[in-house]
Amino acid sequence: MERPNFVWINTHDVSARNLGCYGDDYATTPHLDKLAEEGVRYANAFACGPICSPARTSIFTGMHQTTVGTHHHRSFARRPDFVQMLPHYLMAAGYNCSAINTDLNTDIDPDEWAAYQSNDALLAQADEKPFFAVYSFGESHASVFKLTPEQAREQRSSLLTDEELHDPDNAPLPVFMPDTPLARERTALFYDGLMQVDRHVGEVIENLVSAGVLDNTIVFFWSDHGTGFPRGKTHVYDDGLRVPLIIRFPAKYQHLAPGPPGTVVDDLVMTMDMGASVLSMTDVQIPKHFQGQAFLGKQREPHRDYACGARDRLDNCNEVIRTIRNEKYRYIRNFLPHRPYASFWPDGGFFATPPEKGTPEHDFWDTSCLPGKQKVHDPDGVFLLPIPEAYSEYLIWQAKKPFEELYDVENDPEKIANLADDPEYSDLKDQMRAQLFAWMIETRDLGLIDEIEMIVRAATYDGVNCEVGAHCENYAHILETADFPRLGEAGKAKLIDRLDDPDSAVRYWAITGLMSYEVEDTVLQKIGPLVQDESLSASLAAADLLCQNNRIEGAIPALERALQSDLLWVRFRAGANLSFYSRELLAQMKKLIPALQAALDNPVCYGPFEPDWDALIPPVQTMYRAQKNTIVGEWVLQRVIKRIELA
Repeated sequence: MERPNFVWINTHDVSARNLGCYGDDYATTPHLDKLAEEGVRYANAFACGPICSPARTSIFTGMHQTTVGTHHHRSFARRPDFVQMLPHYLMAAGYNCSAINTDLNTDIDPDEWAAYQSNDALLAQADEKPFFAVYSFGESHASVFKLTPEQAREQRSSLLTDEELHDPDNAPLPVFMPDTPLARERTALFYDGLMQVDRHVGEVIENLVSAGVLDNTIVFFWSDHGTGFPRGKTHVYDDGLRVPLIIRFPAKYQHLAPGPPGTVVDDLVMTMDMGASVLSMTDVQIPKHFQGQAFLGKQREPHRDYACGARDRLDNCNEVIRTIRNEKYRYIRNFLPHRPYASFWPDGGFFATPPEKGTPEHDFWDTSCLPGKQKVHDPDGVFLLPIPEAYSEYLIWQAKKPFEELYDVENDPEKIANLADDPEYSDLKDQMRAQLFAWMIETRDLGLIDEIEMIVRAATYDGVNCEVGAHCENYAHILETADFPRLGEAGKAKLIDRLDDPDSAVRYWAITGLMSYEVEDTVLQKIGPLVQDESLSASLAAADLLCQNNRIEGAIPALERALQSDLLWVRFRAGANLSFYSRELLAQMKKLIPALQAALDNPVCYGPFEPDWDALIPPVQTMYRAQKNTIVGEWVLQRVIKRIELA
C-alpha cells in the first residue's frame, strides 16, 4: 500500500479545554469539532514544556528539551550530529517536506532548509511523492491578551464578522483569575483568535479536498502548549501542558487508527511522541535516541504510565520546575521556591494598558515606581508591593512557591487544593517524587546544571549541551543537593556541608538552596569567599544570597565580573538577578551602572563558539539576534540601568 501523506496543523497557546470538542461551550470551533468527529481525539495529550521554543524543539527532535539542552527559551543550543529534525528522516525516506516551525532553540541546517518546499508545491507534486506539510497559525498566541479590542480585531480576528465575536460577559474565567471587565475582555479576544485559527483549519481541509489528496492524508491538529492566561502558558499545570491533539485518518488508512471515527483515547501521550508515530506509520525505523514513543503504527509502544514536563528560563525569568502527571494526579517540584510564579505576569496581558482607577488591577499596576507608560513594561515586578488581597488567595499570585505541589486532577481540575502537605497523600507524593527523580536521572535532565555552568562545560564538547548531561557521572549527587531544602533544617545543615564540594554544580545548588532559609551571620561568612568562585554560576548565586541579606558590598565584585563576560547568558544572569531586588537594594548599586552599560554594548554572545550569524537561515538569524538586543538588552540590562537610576 502506498504511504500516507501527513499534514500537521498547529497553533500557539491553546489548552485542550479551550475547544468545543473538549467541552468548552464558549468556544466556536466548528471545523476542529468536525475534525474530531471524523478522527480520533486524544483526551490526555501533554506537551514536554509550557513555553513555545522548548516545546517545539522537543516535538521536532523527538527528545526531551532537557536532554538536548534546548530547555531555555530563546537560547542557541548546538545539537549533536545524531539529533536531527523530523523532516530529515522523512526526506531520506522519499517524502517531500515543507518548512517546520522556526521558533526553536537550535539551528536548522541551511542545506536541509533549502530542501523544504512550500505547502502548495507539496500538494502539486502529491502524485509523484508523498509529503509532510506543516501549517502554523498564531492568532491564539498569548500576546492577544496584551491587545486592545481594536488591535485584536485587526490582527487576530479579521476573518470574523462583528456578530461572530465573543461576548466578554459570558467569558469563562478560571477561579484563580480575578473576575474583572478587563480580564473578561481579554479572554474574549483570545477566543476570537482561536475561532480564526479554526477558520484556517477549515481552509486547509478545503485545500486538501481541492488538491484531491485528503483521502490519502493523515491530518494532525495540535497546540505547542497551553493557553496564555495566568497559570496556563509558562506553568506546569494542566492548563499549561494538556493540549488538544486530534488526528483524522482517511478510510484508506483507517487500519492505522486506534478506533473508528469519533473515538476518544484516554491514554497518556505526549506531543513529543508524534514524530515517532509518523515514522512508525511510514515504516521508517525510529532512531534509537528518540525519547518519544510511537502510539501509532507497527512500532507502537505500550501506553505511558506518566508524562513528565519541565519549565526552565523564559526570556528574562530564570526557573527550574519539574512535574509528573499520571491519569489521576499531578506532582510538581519547585526547585527555586524563593522566586514567585507570577514574575512576569504584571505585564503579561491583563495589565498591558493602564487599568481603570479604583479597580484591583490598577492597585496592582500602580505599585511600580516607574513613571508613566514605563509602568506597563516592568515584567519582573521589581518594585511591586504586597499583592492586593483580591489576588492573594491563590498560589499563582504569591511571592514564593511551595517546595512541592500535588493535585487530584479528576476532582480538582483547576488544581486549587494542594495536597502535598496532607498526610493522607504522603505515600503517593513520595512515590511520584521518586518516579520524577528517576526520570530526571535517566534522561540526564540538564535543568539541574545551571545555564551558565552548562554553557561553560559544553565548551569541552564543541559547545554541544547534550554532551554535558551524557558525561555527568555524579548527577544523582547534584539532584540530592538541589532537593535538600525540602527537608527543612536537616536539609540546611547538609547544604552548608556542601558549600565546598569539588563539583561547581553542587556548590551552585548548595548556595541556591540556602535562599529558602533565614541565614545566620556565620553562614554568610562562609558565603562571602564564594563570590570569587571559579564557577560563574556559583559566584553569582553567592552574590545573590549576599544581596538578599543586604550584604551589597561583598556582592559587587561578582556582579562586575559577570557583566564583563563574553557569554551573553552570564551578563544576562547578573542583570536578571538585579531585576528582583527592592528599590532600597538597588539604591546601593549605582556604581554598577558603568559595568551594566558596558555589558549592554558588548557585541559578543557565545565566546569561542560565536556562530557565523550570516550563515544561519534568515528566521533563525533574526531570532538569535533578538536574544542579545531584545531579551538581554532591552528587557534586562536597559531596564535594570533605569531602575538603579530611579532608585
